[in-house]
Order: sequence, then structure tokens, then C-alpha cells
Amino acid sequence: MTFGVIEVSNQVKSPISAAQVVEMLAECFMENVDDLTLERTRDSIAGWDSMGALMLIAELDERFGVELSADDSRAMTRVSHVFDFLRRHELLRA
Repeated sequence: MTFGVIEVSNQVKSPISAAQVVEMLAECFMENVDDLTLERTRDSIAGWDSMGALMLIAELDERFGVELSADDSRAMTRVSHVFDFLRRHELLRA
């Protein structure tokens, strides 16, 4: 699965840890950090609705200066897909 990204600023991108990704997702989706596993699906997270998806798009833009399209956001159906996106764009620390 591939996701497109459009650079929207010259901001320096600072990679974040896996724990920080989970915290970011928990904030976007109003979910408990301990409940967000890589296997969790979008359908099983009540806050990962259209508003939660917009929150994630805004967070990626604000934090990293990248724009995730609505189509690409809809293609993310698991928590692991968000990790894959961040890893692919060198935004996830090892």
C-alpha cells in the first residue's frame, strides 16, 4: 500500500518515537494510549471517524509539514498504516 504526500513547507521534520506516534493518535482519536495497538482497525476506533481523520491530517501538517490527502487518509485502515506512512517518509525513529 502506498500513500502520496505533498511537501507543504520547508520545515525541518523531526522523527518521533513509536510511543509518540501512539500518543499523537490517541489525541487525534480521543482513545486510550494503552488501547492503540498496531492491529487495531479504523472500524474498531470510535474516534477514527471523519473528524478524527481530519485531526490526523492537521497534526501531520502541523508537526511535519506534510499534507496527507483525504483519499490517502481513507486508505489507512489500521494503526499500522499510520506507522508505515511515517516510516516511509523517515518520520519514525527506530
